[in-house]
Amino acid sequence: MEGLGTSHAAEIARLEDELARCKAGEERARQLIETAPDAIVVVDNGGRILLVNTQTERLFGYAREELVGQSIEVLVPQQLRGTHVGKRDAYIGKPSVRPMGTGLDLAGQRKDGSQVPIEISLSPLGNGDNLLISAAIRDITERRAAQEALRLARDELELRVRERTAELEQANRALQAEMEDRAAAERALHQAQKMEAVGQLTGGIAHDFNNLLTVVMGNLQLLARRVPSDPAAAELIKGAMDAAWRGAELNRRLLAFSRKQRLAPVPLDLNDLIAGMTNLLRRSLGEHINIKFHAATDLPPALADITQLESALLNLAVNSRDAMPEGGTLTIETGAVSLDEHYATLEDDVKPGAYVMLAVSDTGCGMPPEVVQRAFDPFFTTKETGKGSGLGLAMVYGFVKQSGGHVKIYSEPGTGATVKLFLPIITRPAGALPADAPAPRPDASGCETILVVEDEDNVRELVCRVLGGLGYRILQAPEGRTALGLLAGDPGIDLLFTDVILPGGMNGPEIARHARQLRPDLKLLYTSGYTGNALLELEAIPGEFRLISKPYVIEDLAQMVREVLDTPSM
Repeated sequence: MEGLGTSHAAEIARLEDELARCKAGEERARQLIETAPDAIVVVDNGGRILLVNTQTERLFGYAREELVGQSIEVLVPQQLRGTHVGKRDAYIGKPSVRPMGTGLDLAGQRKDGSQVPIEISLSPLGNGDNLLISAAIRDITERRAAQEALRLARDELELRVRERTAELEQANRALQAEMEDRAAAERALHQAQKMEAVGQLTGGIAHDFNNLLTVVMGNLQLLARRVPSDPAAAELIKGAMDAAWRGAELNRRLLAFSRKQRLAPVPLDLNDLIAGMTNLLRRSLGEHINIKFHAATDLPPALADITQLESALLNLAVNSRDAMPEGGTLTIETGAVSLDEHYATLEDDVKPGAYVMLAVSDTGCGMPPEVVQRAFDPFFTTKETGKGSGLGLAMVYGFVKQSGGHVKIYSEPGTGATVKLFLPIITRPAGALPADAPAPRPDASGCETILVVEDEDNVRELVCRVLGGLGYRILQAPEGRTALGLLAGDPGIDLLFTDVILPGGMNGPEIARHARQLRPDLKLLYTSGYTGNALLELEAIPGEFRLISKPYVIEDLAQMVREVLDTPSM
């Protein structure tokens, strides 16, 4: 070294440093290759393997020494080696970087002959005769498994979707068929139920029209009593009554529109018909229902279709049975009643006259007012799906109306229900005037004080007007607490006239009990839509009582009020 110049020593030092850096670079490159997550294989431009890393040994099962110097085709499956050589030569002729995910998904062959799905990326190193190719090889077995699982899941999902779609299409076809069957059934029932459907649509108008007419008729009759000696006034009143009656008859025909069922009305004894159905009713209702029949004596014949009336009675009895699932009492009653024009002020489509009444009462759960209002609507039912069509009461309503009669429901929650059918004894000719109601008997008037307790405003106002017109002093209350306040504040009250079933938590008998504690000599008269026998079954009124059943004729009310007032206190 002493013979070398300074410049030569510096050059040697520089070369040594550069060699050291190259060795360091080679070491870092080796470490990077060895720690790479993929198998790394470097080949020359003839396809001979020059270098592999540890991942290559693990992936293909060869020792490093077994691969170096071998052709790259040793890692290619036998059946693919011919095509692989051509693809390799094409790449060497035009090398470029090809990252993974560019379609080079191949199969590799392990030392043991098994195959493994792989993905390859290629990178050229150098060029020309010095061209080397670095291949990064990635095992995609798990990806392929996941893809296959996803494909199978997708196929399964598509199969289930197709199956479900087929089921839905089948269900839709079944539903359409069911709807067509139901539509056919509805069309078959349409003719018999057309009146109810029309009544449902026009009910509001008809109700208002009837109320207007009947209020006019009722007040005209009251006015006639005030001018009995004025022939001119009587003639004017008669003309107005005639027009009002024709309007009521026109409204009745409107409500009767399209009732097409064929009826064969004949005179019949209602008591005999009910007695003949007793065994059928007992079999239909079951042993848990106690049936009681109270037949009126000297009952006039009713005019009705026997088959339809039997069906109506059976419908009502079955409804009552359903309202008493734990058992109870079914009470059937008959009677002769008269409905006058005053009652028509409170009801729709009622023709004044004589009727035969059939009442069916139960001790069941009762109905709230909103259910009572809709009870006759076609297809309305409170029963569970499949247990009621909602046509039973609608058919009863249609039959009774078509027969020229009247039907009314009286019910409160927890107090059972009474359905009254009013069947005509005779049919009034169209355009005929109702017979003038007889004037109250002279002894029906009075000057006593009467407390009227009634929750129906229209009924209460009519009663107060009629009794007040007879000379009585009238106090009124819509419910119990107001009534007790009036009783406590007015010792001059002579008679308590109260409905049995009232809102507000206090019924008529409870009002009477409190009133008798204040006034033991107070006279008492009940009224109710329930019949007397039904009230006894409901245990609504203890002991003996006087009752006028709704609907009542105002002359009968005036006479009974007078009788109660004239009866000595016990």
